[in-house]
Amino acid sequence: MKTVLSSILLVFLAAATAIGQYAPVKIDVSKLGPRVGERIADFRLPDQNGTVRTRDALMGPEGLMLVFSRSADWCPYCKTQLVELQSRLPELKKKGIGLAAMTYDSPAILADFSRRRGITFPLLSDAGSATIKAYGLLNTIVDAASSNYGIPFPGTFLVNRQGVVTARFFEEAYQERNTVASILLKLGNPGHETDAQRITTDHVDITTYVSDQVVAPGTLFSIVADITPRPGMHVYAPGTHSYKVVALRLDAQPLLLARPLRYPASDIYVFKPLNERVEVFQKPFRLIQEVAVDGSADARKTLASVETLSITGALEYQACDDRVCFLSKSVPVTYTVKVRQLDTERANVASTP
Repeated sequence: MKTVLSSILLVFLAAATAIGQYAPVKIDVSKLGPRVGERIADFRLPDQNGTVRTRDALMGPEGLMLVFSRSADWCPYCKTQLVELQSRLPELKKKGIGLAAMTYDSPAILADFSRRRGITFPLLSDAGSATIKAYGLLNTIVDAASSNYGIPFPGTFLVNRQGVVTARFFEEAYQERNTVASILLKLGNPGHETDAQRITTDHVDITTYVSDQVVAPGTLFSIVADITPRPGMHVYAPGTHSYKVVALRLDAQPLLLARPLRYPASDIYVFKPLNERVEVFQKPFRLIQEVAVDGSADARKTLASVETLSITGALEYQACDDRVCFLSKSVPVTYTVKVRQLDTERANVASTP
């Protein structure tokens, strides 16, 4: 009976994997690796060209973006992310930020991938995973007997010239990868306003756009709304009041997974006639709506025949001035992104580290 139950359990787990469920074991990604304010350890690792690289040698004038990736051979989400990183390399260089990615792959595998995909930034080979372990990022869910043992939990660190972590990005689902543009937006950098929609109402001026024009299964990107209230106007921020809070509402899209809307810090507005204190936005502010393209197996099958995704919704708000509160408004918005398929081509060399 015990053997039968074990067999049933194995079949169930295999089926769950087949339909693209995210990793069943939950890991608190906030506790992985160095925290903000901590200094990352130095290392000496060969890149795809056999050049030995150190932490400090990889630094740009303003620091380093260090990406931990599972594999440039068998992980399609990782390979697709590495290609996206390459496309953003000129932008990072312009900002003075160095870029490197680390995997447990051999230099030969990294060299093969780099040749096929035109990767010019350093891909670091941590064969044996000593640095991955030292950083506290070893994926302990993987069976030690598996050829995949030694991979890191995927994530991204930004460090300053002293090697101190200034920001970090890890996701609960291993399929999801932050884009460079989305990361920079969340750090307060100006966005790319290509194909931006500029909308003017009686109360606010709106510029809204997507962080990335091209996405793939697992891509975590951002929809941005830069909003400037007209002089004397304010709109309402989250708080203890009963006024309608400004929000970007997206219509249901089965291939996209929306995260909670990110709000900046608000101001307190004092309405003296009612002795009322409420949270508002009176100055230009930015709303960021993170959206992930579903990376499950079922979604990937659907996306295989999709060239573009349409995202629709509305920016909703209620505006007031010093005398009048106006009727709530709903401003329609539409975005379109192109869909790139995941990179599934394997290396032409031995796949084990």
